[in-house]
Amino acid sequence: MTKLRLETPGAEHKEAVMDFRQEFLAARERVSGGVGLELADTYERWLTRSVVPHYGKVEEAVFLAFDQGDNLVGISDIRLQTNETISAYAGQIGYSVRPSQRNKGYASEILRLTLGQAAGLGFSQVLITCNEPNTASAKVIERNGGRLEAVIPHPGYPNVKRYWVETSRG
Repeated sequence: MTKLRLETPGAEHKEAVMDFRQEFLAARERVSGGVGLELADTYERWLTRSVVPHYGKVEEAVFLAFDQGDNLVGISDIRLQTNETISAYAGQIGYSVRPSQRNKGYASEILRLTLGQAAGLGFSQVLITCNEPNTASAKVIERNGGRLEAVIPHPGYPNVKRYWVETSRG
């Protein structure tokens, strides 16, 4: 199994996080689990949660995923509050692996570790979603015990697959 560790973002992570952000911008992708990182023009604005992610502003726990060489390979978040967008489309956990580090098993490990964090925060199960065409993300969720609840239409976007995952698997 891939060995990663999760850390809470701090001032010491500025360079790594902004480099991570730049890689997503270059790939023209949104950072799922990044609490609006792609929208932040400075690290300080992101760290203080001054940007509003696409699903709205809620209290969140954010984690940076580092490999054994101290390279930032991914990010995840747990949405501690909910709203209509989170309940319907975004889910309670988001995660991303930087484009240059995909297909190495990192996403499954990040989600597994994040589920453990969710359990520690009192969640017994969480809603995790992905766009229907994103088969890689669906496989990651299913590997972590995801039970497909439904596929729902998301006006103006691809359909959304809604999974429930027990946090005890983390």
